[in-house]
Amino acid sequence: MMVRKVRYVLAGCVVAGVFALAGVGGASDIGPTVKQSCSRCHTTKRICLNLGVKSDTAWKATVARMVEKGAQLPAGQIDAAAGYLTGLAPGGGTVCE
Repeated sequence: MMVRKVRYVLAGCVVAGVFALAGVGGASDIGPTVKQSCSRCHTTKRICLNLGVKSDTAWKATVARMVEKGAQLPAGQIDAAAGYLTGLAPGGGTVCE
């Protein structure tokens, strides 16, 4: 009986870990999309200069404004893009390569 409970707990931890890793992977996977969307209108240098400077709220406003101006990024990815940019160190990430 105790072994069965331990198995259920371990199975639950594995499932939770898979979902957690899936969420982490999604944020980092948006890097190439952000770079491609932003570099259609301007160099990524202006983005890289603001890494580590802008807050998440400021990045959300910037990304939303760029989408309104025609950036090719689905509206549903604005928060993910802002989160990605917020999490980058100055000069870091795919966007600054």
